[in-house]
Amino acid sequence: MNKYEEAFNVIETILHLMCGEEREDNYKPSHDEMVNSMEDFKELVERSTPQKLLYNGEYVSFCNCPNCKKVVPIHGNYCPRCSQALDWRVEND
Repeated sequence: MNKYEEAFNVIETILHLMCGEEREDNYKPSHDEMVNSMEDFKELVERSTPQKLLYNGEYVSFCNCPNCKKVVPIHGNYCPRCSQALDWRVEND
């Protein structure tokens, strides 16, 4: 199970407990597990929100990822290294 699946499991359990339902295995997440789950979900949301690429204003066939700073191929929707969603729109000054 990856960290996002684990975070989902913790949050799903919290929601069930808030509704008065218990899990069959009586699992109750610790405070640290809850905090870590929220941080993992925040990271997932940030990665899935398209970010402007790092671009120096000159025409080039590549740019740099705003998250990991590695070169990304032109017009890919996500960075192939860190999975950051990319926004290729050019804004007019």
